[in-house]
Amino acid sequence: MTLFIFIAFTHFIALLSPGPDFFLILTTLLRSGKRAAQMVCLAIAAGNGLILIGVFGGWSLLGKMDASVLHYLSWFGAAYLLYLSVLCFRCAKVDLLPQAQDQECKQSNDSAYKYAMLGLQSSLLNPKNILFYSSLTILVAEKFNVIQKVSISIWMVALVLVWNLFLVQFLAQATWMRLLSRNAKWLYYLSGSCFLLFAVLLISV
Repeated sequence: MTLFIFIAFTHFIALLSPGPDFFLILTTLLRSGKRAAQMVCLAIAAGNGLILIGVFGGWSLLGKMDASVLHYLSWFGAAYLLYLSVLCFRCAKVDLLPQAQDQECKQSNDSAYKYAMLGLQSSLLNPKNILFYSSLTILVAEKFNVIQKVSISIWMVALVLVWNLFLVQFLAQATWMRLLSRNAKWLYYLSGSCFLLFAVLLISV
């Protein structure tokens, strides 16, 4: 039980530090509205779930994985973060906010798929997610039974989903949206710079 609480607490603390997922949610909220941001949140949680399934289900594979695999994955992740950075810098030069409310009522299957893919890519193309979950789950790989492993996985995925949806609900309030709208240009520049920094850190570690 103590180990379970330690892992749960460590995971929650990690969520408090803004990363690529947070800035993706923020920019999606500004550009495409609340529903689009919620779709990104659902996809990010799904991506975390897939990573946990892979980590718990393939520990023997991960233990024998060639270091070059994570190296190449780091470059793919960095390329994706650079792509997001370019999008943010482009959005900073164009006023897309007036369309956000209209976008709420015009969510098509294609746009839902697009935002779902953005969220999945944000989770799956970040090797640090794999390394983070691997470092936590290695503590319980031999000590927890199947039910306990499923429980801790559900907890971590649920926490990611609830926390991100809370951020969307909080930031989507009228007061915050007005503040974000007034400073949207600089928020896009900030987000783009953070994505760029994350990309550099990813390939330099």
